[in-house]
Amino acid sequence: MSAIAWFRQLSGTRIEHGMKSRFSVVLTVAMLCAIAAARAEPEINSVLSHRVAVFDLTHATVIDGFSKLSAEPISGLHLGIEEILRARSSDPPNPSVEFSLKLRNATVREILDALCERDIRYQWSADGATINVIPQDSVRDAAFFLNKEIHQIELGGVPDPYQALTPLAKLLPDEQLGYAGVGGDSSYAQTWTTRFDSVTVRQFINRISEHIGPHGGWILSGSKDQRFFFFFKFGFH
Repeated sequence: MSAIAWFRQLSGTRIEHGMKSRFSVVLTVAMLCAIAAARAEPEINSVLSHRVAVFDLTHATVIDGFSKLSAEPISGLHLGIEEILRARSSDPPNPSVEFSLKLRNATVREILDALCERDIRYQWSADGATINVIPQDSVRDAAFFLNKEIHQIELGGVPDPYQALTPLAKLLPDEQLGYAGVGGDSSYAQTWTTRFDSVTVRQFINRISEHIGPHGGWILSGSKDQRFFFFFKFGFH
């Protein structure tokens, strides 16, 4: 990500920048949940099976590759990208692995595999409608904030994913959270009120970015002492 237009820090609350009928209801809800789950899996499988005619990279990094993939006109392609965070904001950028890649008529799954094979510090997985790209070290770190579980979190009339981070910050007062705007509109079609139960922080970020639209996604970047989210509606550069 380049040319940060604005940056805000969030920390805690402070922002710097009858039996039968019951059984029937429970059964109905369970059926609806099963239907929703059955629908979600084919959607992500359809995205993963989508073929891209030409996918070429020259002297590029894995983040460059995901940026290129994010720009493909694939409805339902949601990406959640976690960059390898620097130890401190004053540290130089982490070393990059550069490579070239030429793929023809490859599926999204094949592209993801190829990119992670070129830079083995990363792996990908699917959660709901989102494809997460995660550093290997973060996957193994139970204390990493994105791996923490949230018992319950409520959103009340939030206009965009950035504002959805405020209740998250209140639940994680000891975690440094921030967000950055680099241009573009990631607002929701209308204000959103909802609740999530028993989700990890990463899953919560996936849900609030999916709600942006058919291409909504997110990136976590920066350093361990100054990390920030960036949300996008039509890909990132």
